[in-house]
Amino acid sequence: MNATLRAGLAAATLFAAFAFSPAFAQAPAGDAAPSAEQVKAAREVIDVSGAADSIKDIVPIFLDEAKNTLTRTRPEIAKDLGEVLKIVEPEFLQRKEDLMNDIATVYAQRFSAQELTEIKTFYTSETGKKLVQNLPGVLQASYERTQVWSQRMSTDIIARLRQEMKKRGVDI
Repeated sequence: MNATLRAGLAAATLFAAFAFSPAFAQAPAGDAAPSAEQVKAAREVIDVSGAADSIKDIVPIFLDEAKNTLTRTRPEIAKDLGEVLKIVEPEFLQRKEDLMNDIATVYAQRFSAQELTEIKTFYTSETGKKLVQNLPGVLQASYERTQVWSQRMSTDIIARLRQEMKKRGVDI
């Protein structure tokens, strides 16, 4: 699996972890600034839901992608670039933490501290743990099936359009 696809799947896993939360789809977005308690509770939900783990490798994936891009045309810089990547990696790892905190704020705007505690309770239950454990595989299988379905759908639509246009005397 290429780096871009892995990064995309990590992002999809993060999204799905939130989307499959018990009441996520029902909660309207709030405009009020959440309390520190809500943000802390939301961050705990992110951690126990597996969302943070699902993108733990996203920064190294992006760094590796950058290295591959730059060394494709300048292979002679590979050694120096490898050293520089080690220097800048902590800076970009912090950005991942910033993203997690931003997402926690979004979560906290949608849910009260009590609701976040209830969501956390779900994720720490046996069923919640099973969801966290199985979600990456479910998403991968869903992605693969969606790809097959999309290709078939596209082919079938074109075939039907050709069929109907032929009835009108137009070959496409």
